[in-house]
Amino acid sequence: MNDEARVNGDAQSLGTTATRGFLWANVGLLSRFGAALVLASLLVRQLSDGDYAAMVALTVVMLYADTALDLGMGAALVYEQEEGQTRRVDVAFSANVAFSLVLAALAVLAAPLIAVLFNLEEYVSAFRMLGPLIMISGLNTVPWALFMRGMAYRPRAYTEIARDGSRLVVTLVLVYGGMGIWGVVWGFIASKVIWTVGTWALTRFRARFAWDGDIVRDLFSYAWKMAGNRFLGLLALNGDYFVVGNRTSTMELSLYYQAFRLPEVVMGGQLNAMSAVLFPMYSRIRSKGTDALRDAMYKALRIVGLFSIPVGVVMALAARDAITVMFGTQGTDAVTVMQVISITGCITGLGFATGDLLYATNRPGLLMRLNAVMVPLMLAAMWIVAGSHGIVGVALVHLGTQAVFVTIRQLIVNRIIGASLLACVAALWPGVAVTAGMLLFGLPVRLLTPGGFVSGLMVVGAAAVGALVALALSPASRAELRDILAKIKGA
Repeated sequence: MNDEARVNGDAQSLGTTATRGFLWANVGLLSRFGAALVLASLLVRQLSDGDYAAMVALTVVMLYADTALDLGMGAALVYEQEEGQTRRVDVAFSANVAFSLVLAALAVLAAPLIAVLFNLEEYVSAFRMLGPLIMISGLNTVPWALFMRGMAYRPRAYTEIARDGSRLVVTLVLVYGGMGIWGVVWGFIASKVIWTVGTWALTRFRARFAWDGDIVRDLFSYAWKMAGNRFLGLLALNGDYFVVGNRTSTMELSLYYQAFRLPEVVMGGQLNAMSAVLFPMYSRIRSKGTDALRDAMYKALRIVGLFSIPVGVVMALAARDAITVMFGTQGTDAVTVMQVISITGCITGLGFATGDLLYATNRPGLLMRLNAVMVPLMLAAMWIVAGSHGIVGVALVHLGTQAVFVTIRQLIVNRIIGASLLACVAALWPGVAVTAGMLLFGLPVRLLTPGGFVSGLMVVGAAAVGALVALALSPASRAELRDILAKIKGA
């Protein structure tokens, strides 16, 4: 086999691994977001308004705690691409466990402040359970990163399904048994335990505590920028909950949470799965030079565009019917918020192709500087509009901010790797073509139907017909879809 054939074979193998990894990562993330969607839909009819708002607050705070726990150590291990459980892994694990103990203690002490922030002062004892939850998560942060480092997405998905299934079952049994918010808390605890045990078993991880100051400094020199980016990124995507929780009523917080559920399941799961694959993929091919990275980014844009743009638009078309069927809160601002957030997801998704490239090329500091400007501006604008325009105003700020900063980030990355803006736009054409067909067929049905389950089926069905028509008429869209299917099959 000559060198050129070997290189092509390696690229094909990596492309197949990445595509299959994306699908398995989607399975795991859809499990997580799907469980959250089912719980949000069922518990809105079972919990009191206060208990439901407390569940939302606990969910949001745990997202931040899990992000803070990583310290970026897991990302540093992925970036370095070592194999096996080396001493560097043991040192990263030890550092994370130590930090989790500190963070857990702080969470217990801060429980009254968290309760005040969300106007839920009577739930301080429930918020104190964040301490044990953080300690359990801290034991699993580094082992969990080993799945991503090895692009082992199938076993990772198994642990996610077990985690989310246990949360779903335990929570529903206990809440329907009359335990209220404490049923939610014990559901969280059960899922964290199952998740940790499953991850350790499938990665064959063994707890070996070790400390080496030089290794910690070396890992942290990269990791702190990753941790900062992840925290700022989480604020960019979920900081609005703090604004809504503090500036509006508990009812509006619940409506805002409901509006996010379906877009988060369908789009959030997909985009997080894409990110989980892109970072290690970019890390593996960076040694092949700028041309390889540029081609990989174009490919990522084509895949993200083909999925995120059509899916976001169909979510917006189906928002009225989804809110009506799942939550029974039709006629409220939840419908408008879901429409806005779905369109925001189209734009946010495009940014994943550039963000992970910056991580993989050791430029997380650049992304952190961008986020350090964007996030405060966005949260400040949300704070201002929340009082007068409510949750719809907050959602619109989210949309505008993402549109501006995703564009800026794309232009910066294009300059770094010598990419063409015209080529980036062309990469989105397969997704745009499919979306046009979906709108052409789906929008009239949406405007002419009254709303409800049957209407929702009609809207989605019409959009699906439009997508098929667009695929028939667009060679570029068909070619991209065939390429994805070929990689799934390993061709």
